Amino acid sequence: MNGASIPSPDDYTPKASTALLAAARAEHDFAGWLAAVLAQVASELGSSDAITAGRPGSWEADLVQQIINGTVGYDDEFLTDYGGRCGDDQWTL
Repeated sequence: MNGASIPSPDDYTPKASTALLAAARAEHDFAGWLAAVLAQVASELGSSDAITAGRPGSWEADLVQQIINGTVGYDDEFLTDYGGRCGDDQWTL
């Protein structure tokens, strides 16, 4: 990350919902697109486990982890293929 403060869920959840709705309407392969986005975020965080670190073992975390691992590999062997795409202004949604 770039040192910017992380916004509260009240700031980013509506924006993320709007972005996901637009993508769901526009993307022919929404599931593949979403998997790639999660892989990009995992790459920015440094590992696929970092995305679900807040709720390890939950069913939601398990399913998200399956999506990411299916994209970047179970040992993060392709994680770097998705790096550097979030940009320095990732908190200005």
